[in-house]
Amino acid sequence: MRNIINEQIKVITEKRLLNYIEIGKSYPSTKTSIFVVKKGTITFTKSFETITLAKNDIYFSFANGFFELIAISPDIEINIIALDVELFSKLSFEFNRLDVYSNQFEIPETIVSELWKLSEVLQLNLIKSKSKFNTTILLNLLSVVLYTALDAINTYHDFTTKGVMTRKQELVFDFLNLLSKHYKKEREVSFYAQKLMVTTRHLSVTIKNITGKTANQVIHQYIIAESKVLLASSNKMISEIAFELNFNDPYYFSNFFKKHTGLNPTEFKTKNKKDYIYTSI
Repeated sequence: MRNIINEQIKVITEKRLLNYIEIGKSYPSTKTSIFVVKKGTITFTKSFETITLAKNDIYFSFANGFFELIAISPDIEINIIALDVELFSKLSFEFNRLDVYSNQFEIPETIVSELWKLSEVLQLNLIKSKSKFNTTILLNLLSVVLYTALDAINTYHDFTTKGVMTRKQELVFDFLNLLSKHYKKEREVSFYAQKLMVTTRHLSVTIKNITGKTANQVIHQYIIAESKVLLASSNKMISEIAFELNFNDPYYFSNFFKKHTGLNPTEFKTKNKKDYIYTSI
């Protein structure tokens, strides 16, 4: 019987990358991931920021916001270790996300090679689902990967002068974390402002300043992306999807969806059936 942990970890190589996501499509980011680039470049948008990773870059991606792949070079060599949020939260390693706003770092080629080899060993052990010590081996390998990356970052990057969040950036980060948990049920900016103990106006102005989008636009982007996934990848009726996203009236949901996409839900579902998936990144 396959261990649960084997389902909570994925190692995605450049050969498998486009099997999980498509260029130019926006997906809810559902995993905590570490990107390791050995060669080439990859460009994507994450939480309203366009990021390009190149040779010897590593990048930490957390389960908030959206991920949209923009471009990958033909010579790309990349390993992405993607973890379920529940598993990530259980791992005890010293990385305070609130201390670092920029999650992209260049590290020495020797350490990239070391992380590459560890990723390959991790991938091999994911196959050994019947091994008696499988869970222990995988957890320890994950710890080695994460601590190796963190040790390199701490050695070669000075956090006293670079990467520290401003209060406004931290507020947006916290908002996106909350939104990723509650967007299916809560669409009012006031709900998030109350949770973050700030005024609705302050939250709205801050989000606009940092992301270039209003708070309502960000919330609506979450709902539309989730709607697209549900419409294209499930057999649920449109009324079921509307109720799942806390629309009491399917007609209102249809109007909301068409306003933001130009298509009504039925048209979108027909055109994109099974074309959207939940990204493993």
